[in-house]
Amino acid sequence: MDFSLSATQQQLTELATRLFTDQATQPRLRAVDATGYHDTELWAQLAETGLLGIQLTEAQGGVGEDFETLCVFLERAAQAVAPVPLLEVLVGGALPLLALGNAPVLDVLWPQLAAGEVVFTSATAETRQSELLDVNTQAQLVDGQWRLSGCKHRVAVADRPGVCWTLARYTDGVGVFLFDLQAAGIERQQQTTTTGEYVFTLSLQNVSANLLLNAAAAPAFVDNAQLHLFAAATAMAVGVCSAMTRMGAEYTSEREQFGRPIATFQAVAHELADCHIDTECLRGLMEQAVSRLSRPGDVALATEAVLAASAYACEALHRVSHAVQQVHGGTGVDRDYPLFRYCLLAKKLELVLGGQSALLARLGGLIANG
Repeated sequence: MDFSLSATQQQLTELATRLFTDQATQPRLRAVDATGYHDTELWAQLAETGLLGIQLTEAQGGVGEDFETLCVFLERAAQAVAPVPLLEVLVGGALPLLALGNAPVLDVLWPQLAAGEVVFTSATAETRQSELLDVNTQAQLVDGQWRLSGCKHRVAVADRPGVCWTLARYTDGVGVFLFDLQAAGIERQQQTTTTGEYVFTLSLQNVSANLLLNAAAAPAFVDNAQLHLFAAATAMAVGVCSAMTRMGAEYTSEREQFGRPIATFQAVAHELADCHIDTECLRGLMEQAVSRLSRPGDVALATEAVLAASAYACEALHRVSHAVQQVHGGTGVDRDYPLFRYCLLAKKLELVLGGQSALLARLGGLIANG
């Protein structure tokens, strides 16, 4: 199987790398720490260069590339710890809705997303959930208009113009609904994550919404959304691990002890060699998962590949961040040195994936029932 980049992917990679190198500098990153680690100028430049519309068709204002290309872009963003909510907006918010095909309520919004004028996000987390479809938020049809009431947690970019899809319970079961983030009846409580990003608890009181999918179609939609989110997070994990490994190699090649670089010491060299092996093993698993998920066919096989890659990503993120911190010594925890940002992003991605134990349990169940 050939996983080499296409000509278009190479061009997008070079463009993204230049943009992140120029804009995601350490002084710039320190400046946006005070604004929820969200660089609005970088977001606007991503829109101007067409990178926010990678997965959108030309009719929707995008460039018409596929999920694999989007993951290549996300990997480069993670290598730069770019202060923009690409995973939350392009994957968690927009990508599942793209699978719906023609939806009049969305048609006008796609060009605005590509232009950086609106965001797409999702609100699926509630208290005491055993699974995503286990929700207490209620939807009622009042005078021909759906109204949502309930509480959603950890909603990204909820303070910005845009739309949010969510799950709510109605008479037939749990459906997929879409509401405007600036609609009346929304109360926001801002929280700051360990990465410095803002997330919000949304209290919904009779918020106007549109029913996108009924209870019969909602489970397949949720599974598809979650698998693509996991695969994209795994692609970002590859970017984080490769950047940390490179950072460790550069640092140990420059720092000297007993008259020679510490990279020449066997223990240090072995630590970084293990980091490189973890990163490249993860890359292979990620590319297989993204490839299988991008092609129609056996859903169970694609699910197995995504879960395997995600489980390994959780382990690799922890091992690589721990090892690279160790070879840096005290320098690694200095907030004037960039390594801490990668370690925080690594932990965030592990939490997005849900943790290795849960992933392995789900994978084991899939194999056992297979």
